[in-house]
Amino acid sequence: MFYFMISIGLVTAYIAGMHDGGTIMATAVSSRLFSARKAVLLAGLANFLGAVLLGTAVAYTISGDIIDTAAVLSGSRDMCCTFAAAAFAGAIVWNLITWRLKLPSSSSHTLIGSLIGSGIAAYGTVYIKWHLIFVKVILAMIISPILGFALGYLILKLEKRVLQNGTIVWSARINVLSKISSFLVAFSYGSNNSQKVMGIIAMGLAGYLGRAVFVPAWVVVSCALALGLGTITGGYNMIKTVGMDICKIDTQNSFASQLSTISVVMTANVTGLPISVPQIITGSVMGVGTEKTPKAVNWAVSKKIIVAWIITIPISAAIGGAVYFLLRLL
Repeated sequence: MFYFMISIGLVTAYIAGMHDGGTIMATAVSSRLFSARKAVLLAGLANFLGAVLLGTAVAYTISGDIIDTAAVLSGSRDMCCTFAAAAFAGAIVWNLITWRLKLPSSSSHTLIGSLIGSGIAAYGTVYIKWHLIFVKVILAMIISPILGFALGYLILKLEKRVLQNGTIVWSARINVLSKISSFLVAFSYGSNNSQKVMGIIAMGLAGYLGRAVFVPAWVVVSCALALGLGTITGGYNMIKTVGMDICKIDTQNSFASQLSTISVVMTANVTGLPISVPQIITGSVMGVGTEKTPKAVNWAVSKKIIVAWIITIPISAAIGGAVYFLLRLL
């Protein structure tokens, strides 16, 4: 079960990249900064570098602020590995469903929801840190896309005002800045998202080896590589939904959306908040679309996406709990 837990954790990181890769590069593709192929290759590289270079603050939030670590460490080695494997398996199920439906739900919140569900099944509700989940997960889930929306709207307003008398030289400069910001979005996403998998693997390792929670370098590199490969091989599926179906995206819109996303995600990486980068990107796309007129946004598509955000944690929690009981039976 120990090796199965690690293996399925890396599969989870791979599927997260496959699920979210198109979302993080959607505006760059729809604004024709990059071809879809070049975009996912760039994103995969940036995911890997971000995961390796930007620390493990989010990983320690996941490993310490969702489930009481004392319960994990005091239980049996087999239970700990089964609990972690169930969290990964539950996340994989919901991610594959939403990937197939082309719904840019949150793979981050899918994993957190599945972790909560498998934790309840394994250790009971008393060891779930509900107050921290509310503050660091639920509130962050609500506030971060709203911030992305507001910043996207305001940055696009400012950008248009600055460039209203700009020449073609400035348009070329915006293109260059947009390409740089595309890389930085994928870079910051790689850090935040891969760390959630790192945190759960670290919990499994701690319970199995009987030591304090620690994220070793090989876990960092392995998760980074799996996430980057997932983005490269499967990151096309969400490009149309986020980059074309919500609103029309041009270079200016793309840059404003990316800059707002970078601002929110980098803040979360520093503070250790396990936010959802696809949610922030989608919120920022809605914000830049609204800047011209609210009618420019396809609210029917947007409502479907928001509903997916709301139901992700409870559904993935139910799946995670069910998978735990199934693994214990097996």
